[in-house]
Amino acid sequence: MKIKLNYKFYSLLVLFLFSVQYLPAQAIRSDYDYFMKEFQRFFNEKKSDEIYGRSSASYQSKISKEKFSLGMRKFVANVGLMQHFSFVDSTTSGYNYAIKFENSDQLFSVLLDYEKQILRMNFKELPFFIEDKNFNVESSNPLKDSIDLLVEKFVRPYIQNGATAGITLAVIDGKQQRKYSYGTIAKTSKQLPDASKSIFEIGSVTKIFTSLLLAKEVVGGNMYLEDPISKYLPDSIPRLAWHGHPISLVQLSNHTAGFPRLPENIFTTNAVLADPYRHYKVDSLFHFLKKYKVSSQTGVNFSYSNLGAGVLGVALERHNNKSFEQLVIDNICLPLGMKNTSLKDAGVVQGYNEKGRPTSYWHLESLAGSGAIRSTLDDMIIFMKAQVGSKNKLTKAIHLTHQITFANDDQIMALGWRIKKAGNKKIFHHSGGTGGFRSFVAFDDESQKAIIILSNAALDVTAIGFSIFENCL
Repeated sequence: MKIKLNYKFYSLLVLFLFSVQYLPAQAIRSDYDYFMKEFQRFFNEKKSDEIYGRSSASYQSKISKEKFSLGMRKFVANVGLMQHFSFVDSTTSGYNYAIKFENSDQLFSVLLDYEKQILRMNFKELPFFIEDKNFNVESSNPLKDSIDLLVEKFVRPYIQNGATAGITLAVIDGKQQRKYSYGTIAKTSKQLPDASKSIFEIGSVTKIFTSLLLAKEVVGGNMYLEDPISKYLPDSIPRLAWHGHPISLVQLSNHTAGFPRLPENIFTTNAVLADPYRHYKVDSLFHFLKKYKVSSQTGVNFSYSNLGAGVLGVALERHNNKSFEQLVIDNICLPLGMKNTSLKDAGVVQGYNEKGRPTSYWHLESLAGSGAIRSTLDDMIIFMKAQVGSKNKLTKAIHLTHQITFANDDQIMALGWRIKKAGNKKIFHHSGGTGGFRSFVAFDDESQKAIIILSNAALDVTAIGFSIFENCL
């Protein structure tokens, strides 16, 4: 899913660095050290109002308390609690401290005025370096022909990275398929990922399943792509529309509804870094939608939204009076014979973040339709073969998901699927990611070729997927 938490630069995202010229601050080192102790306490207690109250009038004129609070909540959700800090140096721009958070090391720059109030502050992630593994990672690749060698060429640099653990992939060409596994299911294990048993979080690849559920309802005459989403939401939520044009189901599937990537109220005091969306129940989602104002024309611009896919999942749940997981199992897994695909934790391999540290599994609750599915390579092979011509009970619905529903100069969308043009070919694809996993799927229905990649590390595999697809297939 690219439900993705980015750890690079937070100066604009979080505490809003404002370039204003000030006279040199008259606060001294002891004042800054005392401020940092208070800052750590307020930060860990999630008291953003207390921090904002320590800022100067000039700082507050640049950013409201509400925006500051939202930025702080997002930042806390990304980095976790503040563990300790240490003084680095001081300049005319202020004092610099190295801060170790639960999941990030940051350089914090702060400038205080003579009243010891904040004039400026910002964070910048400190660079980290992970050495490549000093041994040749095991794999099942036989290295016998050109395709084996190309897979090795593109996968080997990835799996030798010190942050990764295992990766498993399949290359499908018509009725032929090749499966490869590299690395291990955990850094403490020597077991290669098993195509039939090793379960991975697939993240945003879930969105393809959500759109297929919608397509199945449409071909069955139970729902229509142009149905307004408000038809499937509680009556207490005002009609979601732009100048009389309602947000429709198809717009949730192809990311043209104009929804933000995530709802603002997801970053509450209940958010936990290790499992950042688990607290976001359907009541919170409905609370957001009750206050949400459609601010731009719908259906005309692509804007990727985990929120939109989550709302689509909820609409399908309410329409069928079943959980999202049960809908996936009943309508996709059972008809196709996918025996190890669900939303459960059982059997899921250990995931690792971008620094190679073990992560918790993610539970997306009301946003399940955007990225909650877990699956094996063998199950995903079944799913992808169904995309490229394997006859099954979902053929009509699958064909509907391949129809283009939106196109502009930058983006072409089917139902859930993104489309990349390569010469005369149309490559249908999607990537996914959670806190400790990455995934990629792609296919060309005309040539009946496809690829699946599953990794239990949070290092992107999209480039690997396209490289193999375009060079091998």
